[in-house]
Amino acid sequence: MICYARSGGTVLNRCLGGLPNTVVMSEVNPLGGGSGKGPVALRTIKQQAKAWYGINLKSDGFENSAVELNNICKEQQKRLIIRDWPFVNFNPLPNNNQNPPNKLLALETLTEKCELKPFAFVRNAIDVWISRNVSLEEFSGPYLRYVKEILKYEIPILKYEDFCKNPDKTIKSICDYAGLEYSDSYKNYTSFQNVNGDVQVSEHSRGIKQKEIKPLPRRRISRKKIKEVECNADMIQANELLGYSTSYHDTPLEKTWIEKIIRL
Repeated sequence: MICYARSGGTVLNRCLGGLPNTVVMSEVNPLGGGSGKGPVALRTIKQQAKAWYGINLKSDGFENSAVELNNICKEQQKRLIIRDWPFVNFNPLPNNNQNPPNKLLALETLTEKCELKPFAFVRNAIDVWISRNVSLEEFSGPYLRYVKEILKYEIPILKYEDFCKNPDKTIKSICDYAGLEYSDSYKNYTSFQNVNGDVQVSEHSRGIKQKEIKPLPRRRISRKKIKEVECNADMIQANELLGYSTSYHDTPLEKTWIEKIIRL
């Protein structure tokens, strides 16, 4: 499961973790992982396998740990799901010595090491950028390079927006593609806690607050920012490549405080 930061990966991660006989590693990557709740960050496969599933791996490092855990899962007739953390592959960070490789390292590392069923989970670039709360200059170039890289592999691409409109269809399509056992137990996704992502900022996450999977209205931004995003060549290209509209106003917007008062 390949998913960029702020693209809805946490809720899908929790849904897949709620399916029968799945073992999910969350936001892991050869260069480092994401973070979740708690005083100790579980950023590696070895750490997550032990803390979340009671599996003691002998191997260290991303590749060896992934292969060993996959073999254990096969012996136990379970399916291993690895949620990649590609953010570290495309953005200057201490993990990559401020020099991102601009490659899908997890996919490259595991190809030919075990049977893979890779897919990408994407979101409209405008909403990803707004949710990231960084400058366009910092966001747009790395994100476009990421989009071009996932397209290069010609893997299935699922959209966060489609998932929010019809989660059952998306979960079933993933199960059919990846050989997972479908169950509506995924609907209890809020109870699945073995996950990294925006769970650590749940008080600020609109998706977690609403306690159900449904489309989120677009956050409102200033007219100046709207003009900037609609003129940014990298953002335009990224959305066009993924089949999204490049217009800010093509998606329903959050209610203004006046509209909310009137509605009450």
